[in-house]
Amino acid sequence: MTRNLPVVAIIGGGFAGTALALQLAGKAGVTLFEPAPVGPGLAYGTAEPAHLLNVPAAGMSPFPDKPAHFTDWLAAQPDAPPLPAAGPRFAPRYLYGRYLQELWAAAAPAIRHVPRGVASVERAGAGFRVTDTSGEAFAVDRVVLAVGGFAATPGAPPHLAGDPWDPAALEGLAPEAPLLLVGLGLTMVDVLLALRERGHVGPVTAISRHGWLPLSHLMGVFPPPWPMALAEGEAPGVLAAFRWLRVEVARAAAAGQPWQAVIDGVRPLVQRIWRGWDSVQRRRFLRHARSAWNLHRHRLAPEAAGRIGAELATGGLRPVAARLADWRVGAQGVEAVLDRRGGGQEVLSVARIILCTGPEGGAAWREAAPVAGMLAAGLLAPDALGLGLSVSPEGVALDAAGQQVAGIDVLGPLTRGALWEITAVPDIRLQVAGLADRIDRGKYEIPACGVGLAPI
Repeated sequence: MTRNLPVVAIIGGGFAGTALALQLAGKAGVTLFEPAPVGPGLAYGTAEPAHLLNVPAAGMSPFPDKPAHFTDWLAAQPDAPPLPAAGPRFAPRYLYGRYLQELWAAAAPAIRHVPRGVASVERAGAGFRVTDTSGEAFAVDRVVLAVGGFAATPGAPPHLAGDPWDPAALEGLAPEAPLLLVGLGLTMVDVLLALRERGHVGPVTAISRHGWLPLSHLMGVFPPPWPMALAEGEAPGVLAAFRWLRVEVARAAAAGQPWQAVIDGVRPLVQRIWRGWDSVQRRRFLRHARSAWNLHRHRLAPEAAGRIGAELATGGLRPVAARLADWRVGAQGVEAVLDRRGGGQEVLSVARIILCTGPEGGAAWREAAPVAGMLAAGLLAPDALGLGLSVSPEGVALDAAGQQVAGIDVLGPLTRGALWEITAVPDIRLQVAGLADRIDRGKYEIPACGVGLAPI
């Protein structure tokens, strides 16, 4: 027997899980498992006013068919920063977190929220048994894994902070204390700005393999995406793709347009290009071009870029091309041993090391419940590149034998192995809308396991 309203368990209440729950409200028996406040997640749970969205506000609506939804809401907030004289608006992330919480509050009567994490997911007949961390079990038809980012490593407090989003990572520091941040991307910027907002004035060294700092969105007028096109079925290899980008950047410059417009123009084609690459091409990209792509793709809000420029000018921030080879407890805190790019070592005395490699920097998701148990049972499998879980292009989980697991879907960054470009709201909302549409249209034949989500 089949029915039209499947019982859906969504595990994770950050952006992806919340957006899916909102789109399924009234269309399925939905329960969201999330021990933290629903909506903000890791990305938008910050309370720091200096932490800005890295995507213009106009691109942050969770609803593809309502592109102005967030900007309309933002315009009504009394504590929103004023509109810029020209160009796009980059709102504080805490405001976006509040926005998601308000969307959730409005829809919550139609959605069940279990304020606990999920300990395990197991097969149960034609469906699944979801057991939360209190031991309560639920029978469901579908499971959607919407778990987000994780810290790179547990760390070794107080000398090495593995989770830069843990408030303890920035506590107990003298204002003049020298620090080492491992990573030079957007997470590093967040940590540095949070430190300065708290009154920290000490010197900060930040390291990465190349020593590159994030690039910025443009100030003022925001150019439209540069027109980029590929023939049907065309997917240039890594070298050809970057040659193509360089040619288009030169063409855009001759027309008075910046390189940022070219990167924005190619974004809708990135998933298609990635899917057209074999494992050799993908590994080549990750080894040789990943850092350069991320540098140009994931850009800073102009205000944040201005503050980083001021840190560089005053010597408050020292970027170094190096890796952390070792560290040991010293008389003044920590002695960090850096292997510098090009040769040589540097021993740096700092009060603390903070890992800022971001969610991409580790594999803690493998050990997190319920993913670890599902991997052990063969219900899930890591992708071949170690970026996340093995899934179909539509996000259906693949098991240890490489077969689709009907009824288990994955959303967000853990699908990078199949899609690559799936970490920002504009991409995740399309993924969410596609899954919601498939569930709503009953594209999958789902055996009934009861009316509504019921404890076993």
